[in-house]
Amino acid sequence: MGIIGLEKPHSLTQSLWTSEQIRVGERQAAAACGMAMFELMTRAGLAVFELARSHWPHARHWWVFTGGGNNGGDGYVVARLARAAGIRVQLVQMGDAERLSGDAATARDHYRADGGAIESLNALQDTPDLIIDGLLGTGLSGEVREDARRHIQLINQTPAPVLAVDVPSGLCADTGRILGAAVEAEMTLSFIGLKPGLLTGRGPDVTGQLLLASLGIQPRLQQTPVAGLMQWEQVRRQLPRRRRGAHKGEAGRLLVAGGNIGMNGAIRLAGEAALRCATGLVRLLSHPQHVHVLNLTRPELMTAAFSDVNDWAWADALVLGPGLGRDVWAQHLFEAAIEAGVADAQPMVIDADGLWWLARRRNRLPLAGPRVLTPHPGEAAMLLGCKTADIEADRLAAVRAIQQQYGGVVVLKGAGSLIADEHHVRLCHYGNPGMASGGMGDVLSGIIGAFMAQGLTPFNAASVAVCLHGLAGDKAATNGGMLGLLASDLFSPLRSLINQDDQHDN
Repeated sequence: MGIIGLEKPHSLTQSLWTSEQIRVGERQAAAACGMAMFELMTRAGLAVFELARSHWPHARHWWVFTGGGNNGGDGYVVARLARAAGIRVQLVQMGDAERLSGDAATARDHYRADGGAIESLNALQDTPDLIIDGLLGTGLSGEVREDARRHIQLINQTPAPVLAVDVPSGLCADTGRILGAAVEAEMTLSFIGLKPGLLTGRGPDVTGQLLLASLGIQPRLQQTPVAGLMQWEQVRRQLPRRRRGAHKGEAGRLLVAGGNIGMNGAIRLAGEAALRCATGLVRLLSHPQHVHVLNLTRPELMTAAFSDVNDWAWADALVLGPGLGRDVWAQHLFEAAIEAGVADAQPMVIDADGLWWLARRRNRLPLAGPRVLTPHPGEAAMLLGCKTADIEADRLAAVRAIQQQYGGVVVLKGAGSLIADEHHVRLCHYGNPGMASGGMGDVLSGIIGAFMAQGLTPFNAASVAVCLHGLAGDKAATNGGMLGLLASDLFSPLRSLINQDDQHDN
């Protein structure tokens, strides 16, 4: 059935679908294959059972939680197979088992016919070796009810690993929002196609290791995916290539503008990140107070003071915002950069306080030319005039809304970063919690600017940069641990990754 983990992404689907698309698509695909829906449920239950047996071979006592939908039917299949293998099974049905219908009722009847018992929550005994979570399926959209909360609470309080069926109960499969309470799984086995909520928002907090069982029908899905799942193996093919006789002028010129008083580190990080990503020339445009110290430890960086600069057209691309600030000097720099960029249709990355100034002028001069906006959730809320919680409740909707309002390409940073242009959305699953530290966003803006300066389109530059940035963070964390990870720790793996055929996805 093809149980495939994200550690082998070259074999995974490259697409993400909503739960409704999967529900419609699985029926269409099953019909095209001449397969009954109960056969599909049997395959799903078998995939869960085989994964549980292979990953926890010594688990001899399982709790299986089932709900009222097909997710619950999958649980009955798992429980029947486990009992047949000599495993002690305690199955809890949330709600009235007699009210099940369709394929779920058939699975329940098969389980009972083989001698399986249905128990109440209060009847659970001892501590299990494994918990199978089949309580709530992918169709959940409203807050979980009190009965479900009690079941979820018991699962999370029990010191046993949890394998979630399709989606951890309580997680919105489409948005990554936790609907009041959610099961915290060690592993999740998703079916047929991956859902975006498993990979963005709060999804990574509760999904654990994510695996996919195609059940033999995924290639037959006919719907248009809502997003593409990026893999470095494919994305790295877009990296700029140099001819053997290349000179530095051909490798791109990047101007990084910002660095107000006390915030010079931001453009310093962005500038070196661009150099490490093979930009030929990088100039830092900062407050006059910093201009003579910015390149003391990196002499390859050029520096200039604002407002001395008068040659904006020197650069092939501009990064505007790292360490910019919100005072009068910052406003003058922002306005000068925007006007120069608009006049020259200059490729531009707008980040950090550049986004703050952009939000203040959104009803005035429109931006023109190729550009990438890189907000974190708080900055995204500022751009849309809403709350950060609104952004995190539906990150896909948020990144589309920003793109529609401001144009260009938008990178919504965070767990499961999203990249959107007018027609497409891509999701990056690389990165780790250690990257929640100051300066990481500045490094990312420098990487995006580097690839724009070297000629990549804004969408491809952002896609390559986000993947590269996350993967460099993963490699840095592997070498020294996540805690205490610094933005500058990414420089060495950045250089390594762009210079070799990386084996991460093989």
